[in-house]
Amino acid sequence: MGADGDTPQTESAGIKFAGPDDAHLVFSGPPQRLTGTIPLINTSTDKQKLRTLEVSADVLKGPAQLPLQEVPFLVKLSPGQQVAVPGVISLDQKTPAGTYKIEVKVGDRTVPATVHVTDVVDLFVEPTDVTILAGSATSYTRQFVVENRGNTNLPVGDRCEAPIFDSYDLASSLVIGLHKSDKSSLTEMVKSFLTEWGDLQAGTLVIKREPMVLRPGQRVVMEVEFELPSELKPFRHYHANLQLYNSFLDVDIYTTKKVGSANGSKPKSSRRRKDG
Repeated sequence: MGADGDTPQTESAGIKFAGPDDAHLVFSGPPQRLTGTIPLINTSTDKQKLRTLEVSADVLKGPAQLPLQEVPFLVKLSPGQQVAVPGVISLDQKTPAGTYKIEVKVGDRTVPATVHVTDVVDLFVEPTDVTILAGSATSYTRQFVVENRGNTNLPVGDRCEAPIFDSYDLASSLVIGLHKSDKSSLTEMVKSFLTEWGDLQAGTLVIKREPMVLRPGQRVVMEVEFELPSELKPFRHYHANLQLYNSFLDVDIYTTKKVGSANGSKPKSSRRRKDG
């Protein structure tokens, strides 16, 4: 017996697989957390502890990208106790979705198991917010680190769009609209308010980049071009929210001049991509 009253791990032969002879285990989920249930029984007269399970898997690799041979599995069973224990198998996060066959050794018995790996879409983008101090130019470029942390290819197109909104809130637009109206009638006041409210949507932000397909685990530095609409007014604050797969980007635009005015020029962009 160990110091804590438990039988040492090397003497855990009393823990047996409690399923029928034709039992087949099933694990499913994303690569880093495949869950299943294993029925066990302690056939000995002592408390038993099991820390790991042996696994035989021809093509699967663990989180460190080494062949999968063993998985952590901590359970303590009293004499005669039987339980259905939840088990977790962690694989390399880039493991493609699909069905795999493995074998799990429990005590002196080897049990066949099926592993169903699900798709994981996980796009990492840094930074997550951009500030543009917009003068008269209509185009501005920024660099982003982009990484595919999932297990499926992610196409990234050459263009996307998002509406741009004035930072004025609804209450502010109401006050401004009423102030601008001639106040000759309720209809004119409402019309002025609705016009000001509608102007809160100040055009469309166009985002351009080099099209590509990000493979699982691939990390690149990507140059992105932001094209602003000419409707933006000087000395105002605008914002836009973009989403690409599960990643979000907040864009704040502060205008110091009329966008697209003649005294500005459009900067050139090569939109290069460098592997990281």
